[in-house]
Amino acid sequence: MKTIIALSLLSLSSLLHANDRIVGGELVDPATTETRYIVSLGGSCAGSIISPSWILTAAHCKSIFNSVVITGGGVDLKAKNRVVLKIKKSYVHPKNNPSKYSYDFALLQLETPIDFEKTGLAPITMVDPDLVKTGAIDDGVISTVLGWGTMSEGAQSITNLMRKVDVPIVSNDRANAPGSYNGQVDATMLAAGYDQGKKDSCQGDSGGPLTVVGTDGKPVLAGVVSWGKGCARANYYGIYANVAVGYSWIQDTMKANQ
Repeated sequence: MKTIIALSLLSLSSLLHANDRIVGGELVDPATTETRYIVSLGGSCAGSIISPSWILTAAHCKSIFNSVVITGGGVDLKAKNRVVLKIKKSYVHPKNNPSKYSYDFALLQLETPIDFEKTGLAPITMVDPDLVKTGAIDDGVISTVLGWGTMSEGAQSITNLMRKVDVPIVSNDRANAPGSYNGQVDATMLAAGYDQGKKDSCQGDSGGPLTVVGTDGKPVLAGVVSWGKGCARANYYGIYANVAVGYSWIQDTMKANQ
């Protein structure tokens, strides 16, 4: 549920991703092993496995944490062999501001650690402050967003097959221009997309991953699908929670709740 926001702030939540599916993307190859970290939170949100016991997702998905069924494995949500994961406890970033989507991070602690060898699932490495210094999320770097969200703004149903789209990182200065978000994108956020729009995450993609290529050539988690004005609109980029900003809290929370 990428939150779609209206610039009038009539409802920040309506402003936020009215597009929870990938727009302008392509189907993910069913044979790929690089998406084994992605999980579905009941089809309305997504998340990323970052350790055997922990999933990172968006704080604005918290209303479903107590009732949602989490599944992982493969690109098809309707596959009969999907792995079911149960939540033990959820943690929302203490500085999360629901009205502004600042620090839009939530951690889900699982009841039972994932057996990666048995399930075929796998964790993803997160972008940390040191990697940021190498230019990993600089303006213009190509990133990839994946999910099962809608393929157009206002669509009512998600897709069963995972899709992906490549979009360039956009500096917060550009995203905050008067013709764009006009100051609404803060330092806890990361923007990505094209000036002309047409490619974006959308409703249903909330909490899912925005990745960049790490130094080893493998994807690393740079952002969490958070919000945007509609989906794939010109000059209104997708906005993601900046994982590097939440990195210390994520590590501290996992360490304190082993």
